[in-house]
Amino acid sequence: MVPSPEACALTTPPFKGTIGNYLPDSREAWPDQPKAPADAPNVLIWLIDDAGFGLMSAFGGLAATPNLDRLANNGLRYTNFHSTPLCSPSRVSLLTGRNPHAAHMGSHGGTSMGFPGYDGFVPRTAATTAKVLRDRGYSTMALGKWDHAPFAHQSPVGPFDLWPLGQGFDHFYGFMWHGTNHFHPSLVKDNSYVEKGVGGGDYYLTTDLSDRAIKYVNSIRSVQPDRPFYLYWATGAVHSPHHATQEWRDKYRGSFDMGWDEYRKQVLKRQKAMGLVPKNTEMAPMQEEIPAWNTLSDKAKKLYAREMEAMAAQMSQTDHEFGRIVDQLKRNGQFDNTIIIVTADNGGSPEGGLNGDYLELLGSFGGHATVERNMEHYDEWGGPSTMPHFSVAWAVATNTPFRYYKQTAHDGGHHVPLIVSWPKGIETPGVRTQYGHIADISPTILEAAGIEPPACVDGVPQKPIDGIALNYSFNDVTAPDRRTTQYYELWGNHGIYHEGWKAVVLHKKVSWDIHSAVSFDEDTWELYDLRKDPGEVRDLAAERPDKLAELQRMFEREAQANNVYPLADLGARRKARSGQMYLNDGRRKDYDYAQPGVTAMSESVAAPMFGQSYALTAEFTAGPSDEGVLVAAGGIEAGYSLYVKDGKVRYENQEFGDTILSLSDTAPLPEGKSKVELHWIQEGREGGTMVLLVNGREAARGRMKPRVFGMHGNNELFNIGMDTGAPAVQTYEAPFRFEGSIQDVDVKLGRSSDGAN
Repeated sequence: MVPSPEACALTTPPFKGTIGNYLPDSREAWPDQPKAPADAPNVLIWLIDDAGFGLMSAFGGLAATPNLDRLANNGLRYTNFHSTPLCSPSRVSLLTGRNPHAAHMGSHGGTSMGFPGYDGFVPRTAATTAKVLRDRGYSTMALGKWDHAPFAHQSPVGPFDLWPLGQGFDHFYGFMWHGTNHFHPSLVKDNSYVEKGVGGGDYYLTTDLSDRAIKYVNSIRSVQPDRPFYLYWATGAVHSPHHATQEWRDKYRGSFDMGWDEYRKQVLKRQKAMGLVPKNTEMAPMQEEIPAWNTLSDKAKKLYAREMEAMAAQMSQTDHEFGRIVDQLKRNGQFDNTIIIVTADNGGSPEGGLNGDYLELLGSFGGHATVERNMEHYDEWGGPSTMPHFSVAWAVATNTPFRYYKQTAHDGGHHVPLIVSWPKGIETPGVRTQYGHIADISPTILEAAGIEPPACVDGVPQKPIDGIALNYSFNDVTAPDRRTTQYYELWGNHGIYHEGWKAVVLHKKVSWDIHSAVSFDEDTWELYDLRKDPGEVRDLAAERPDKLAELQRMFEREAQANNVYPLADLGARRKARSGQMYLNDGRRKDYDYAQPGVTAMSESVAAPMFGQSYALTAEFTAGPSDEGVLVAAGGIEAGYSLYVKDGKVRYENQEFGDTILSLSDTAPLPEGKSKVELHWIQEGREGGTMVLLVNGREAARGRMKPRVFGMHGNNELFNIGMDTGAPAVQTYEAPFRFEGSIQDVDVKLGRSSDGAN
C-alpha cells in the first residue's frame, strides 16, 4: 500500500540539547547522521552490456572469463535469470527494483514517447537503491554507461535529476549514451562533461573504469573504513564497438574459424556438462535469413571469424579489468563481506546485420556494410580506426541455446547470466535454477543489507517494488520459485512467462532493420513449455489454445498494470520525432555560444544543423602560428570540423570514413581578430551548398549530400575550441585545442546567404 502524502511529510527533528541565553547555560547536540546497519555488506555490481547466455566461459561460452569463473565456482550461477530485451529498460529496472514500463522506461531513452510507460522520466516514486542506501549511510558511485537520461536533459546545464548524482550516486564517471569509443571516449565526471579530452596512446576505457573503481574503494577504506559502499560498474563492453587492445585481440586469432554453427554445438555441450541447462535441451534453429556456415565463401568466413575474435577479446579484457577490482577487495580484506552481482542488460545484439559493420553507425544511416567493404578493414578490426559490430549470426550463437537476440521477447533477448558472490552470506555455492528478473536485484541488495524498502523517500510516497529478493535461494538449492509470472515488451515484441509456460510474439522478424515499420496485424502468438523446451523449439500454440488464451489474458492484465500500452513499432517511432528527444522545440532559431562558456555538449541539445539552411559564425583572435578546432562534432563514424591549420581556415565533413566535402581558404589567416562563417544552403533532398567566408570574403564553396543527421557518432559531442573523443576528421589528432581565443560562436537556423552579402 502506498503511504499518503501526509505520512511522508518532511519534518525537522527536534533539537535534543538545550539553549540558554549564554553558552555556559547551553548543551550542544548534533543532528543524527545516517549509519548503515551493523556489518552491512559492500555491494559491487558489474552490469555487462549485450552479453548473451552463451558468451562467457563461466556459462559455457568460448570467451575466456577466468575471473568470473572463479567467482561463480565459489558463489552462485543462476541459470534462469532474465533482464529486459534492451539496455535502458534493464538499467532502470535494476536500479529501482520496478518493472521497466512502471518506471516509465519501456524502451530506449532515444525512442521515448509521451506516455507513462515510455516517456523516460523515471518518477520520484521509484527511488533507486543507490538513493536508499546512501540515505542509510552507504557511499555510492556509478562508473561507465548511463544511457537512460532523456536526450533533452543531456545538457551541460541540466536538469540533472535523472543523471547519476540526481539518482542517488555520490560520484559518476562514464558516458551518457548507448555506447562509446573505448580508445577515445567522450566522458562525464559527476555533472560535467570532461573537456580536457581523453584517449590516445595506450588509453583504454575499461582500464580507466577499473582504475577509478579501485581508487574509490581504497578511498572509502582509508577515510571511513566502517562505511559500506555501493559500486555500480556498468561497462560499455561488450556492446559495440567491439574494441580491444592489440594484445587481447591477438589472443583469439583463429579461435573462431570453426564458425557459428560449430560454436553453438560446442557451447551447448559445455553448458550441459556444467549443469547449466537440462540434458535434453535442444538448440533453437537459426532463422532463415542467416546462412549456414558451410555455405559461405572463404572470404566471408574469414571476415566473420575476425568479428567474433574482437568481441571475445573485449569480453576477456573486461573480465581481466574486473578481476583487478576483485583482487583489490581481497587485498583490503573486504571481499568476504561484499555481495558481488554480475549480470547482463540483455542478450547478444543483432544490430550489426547479416554481415556485421566496420562502423556501427552504418546500420542507422547508410545501410549495413557488404562483406567486401568490411574486408577493407579486416586487419584493424576491433582497433582504434574501427567501430565494429559482429554479424547477427554471432549474436544468436552467443545466446546459445536460446532463440533470437536482443530486442525480442524470446529468451535470446533477455535470458542472461547471473553470478552472485558473497562468501559471508552464501554457505552453499553452486547452480540455482529459480526464475529471476533484473528487478529482483534491488530488493536482494536491500535484504542483504538488512534495510526495508522505505515507504517514503525525500517526502515522496514510493511505489511498491516489483522485484522479489533472491536471498531465499542463496542457501536453499531446492527452494521453490517465488517469481512465477513476468511480462516482457519492447518495440512491439511482447510475451509473458507463467509457471514454466511462455507465450510470445515476434513482432519484427528482422530486428537489425531499424527503419521499416511492421503492422501489428501480422503478429502471431507462439506458445512454449519451457520446462521441457528451454530453447523454444516446439511451438504449442495450435495444440494448446486453452493455455495460450490463459497466458494472453495474463499478459493483458500485466500490461494494463505496468503502463505497457500503447505498443509501438520501432520503425514507426523513428519516423515520428520524439517531443523530448532534442532540447530544440523547433521554434528556437538563434543559438549564441558566447565564450568562455559551454565548450562540449551532446548534439541532442546543440543547434540542430541538419535538414535546413543555417549560418554558423565564429569570432576569435589568433596569432600567426595559432591553430586548432573552432567548431567540431562527431568521430570516426561521421563528423565535421571547422578549424585552423597551417595558417589557413578549413572545413571538412566525412561520413563512414569518406570525405564528402573539403574546403580550404587559399589565403593565410591574418593575425588578430577574425570572423569565419559557414553558410549552408539546403537544396531539398539533393543536399546543398556550403560556403566558407573569412572576414567577409568568400574563401571556398562546395556541394555535398549528407546522409548522417542528428548524431554524428556514438557518444560523440558538439565541441567549441577543441575536439573531444575521437577526431571528427582525419586531418588532425584530437583534441587539437585552438591556441588562440574564441569570443563567440553563433548559429542561426533556417537563414543563410549564398555568399558574403
